[in-house]
Amino acid sequence: MKERLFNDLVAFIHRQSRGLDIPITMETSIENDLGITGDDGEDFIVEFSKMYSVDISNFYFTKYFYSEPSMIPMPEEIKMLTVGHLMKAIEARRLDDNVIN
Repeated sequence: MKERLFNDLVAFIHRQSRGLDIPITMETSIENDLGITGDDGEDFIVEFSKMYSVDISNFYFTKYFYSEPSMIPMPEEIKMLTVGHLMKAIEARRLDDNVIN
């Protein structure tokens, strides 16, 4: 069951990342490895939420994705969000700091 869900999630990620064809593991970082950032990161999580019925009402995008380039200084560091975290979110039906940590 988990393998089928993982494969489905990988297919979803490939579709959302516009066909980026790199190997995806549980440790793959959404921001760093896939390059999904800023508004694209928010769109990705919203679509993920819809696809897998995951509550994202307590997910803070700015903790896990850099902002779009602007004159406003960006935070020095963001937290890592991985495919493994997304798998945990699907199981918990929510994505928030408690599920990620």
